[in-house]
Amino acid sequence: MRFPVTIRHRTSKAKIYAPSGKFAYYRLAYTTAGKRRMQTFAAYSDAKAAAERIVRAAANGSEAAALSATQSRDALAALQCLESFRQSTGRRVSLLAAASEFVEAAAKLKGRTMGEAVEGYLRTVANVKRADIKQAVEEFLQTEAPRAKARAGQRAQLSAHYA
Repeated sequence: MRFPVTIRHRTSKAKIYAPSGKFAYYRLAYTTAGKRRMQTFAAYSDAKAAAERIVRAAANGSEAAALSATQSRDALAALQCLESFRQSTGRRVSLLAAASEFVEAAAKLKGRTMGEAVEGYLRTVANVKRADIKQAVEEFLQTEAPRAKARAGQRAQLSAHYA
């Protein structure tokens, strides 16, 4: 067998390089998302199987091979988190929408964390309950009644000439 071996599927291709003197592994090189990636395998059969899987996925338009193992784990964990959010609230949010919204908010926060921003917002927000107008007027008049009545020898606090 002559190396490097090129594995093709449609327009996608990957090359398998033979082990060299100091590096005793087969290397699989391919391009995905505009970057050259390389993986190592102890056995040629493993390298060939991975190459065939990768070129088929790339030919079908999949960008999954562009993710590193850590990025792949992070993406799966994020999707699980969004799924649990959907189950608890009923709201569907895509991973792209969540990341975009986070980046936009983080840029506006200028170094503060999301938790700090939410806590600050919740401290300053007032909860207003809807009330009937007649009931609201009566409640207002009751709270202002002490200021509208004058003490002995004094003017009322709500008097126009009160100093």
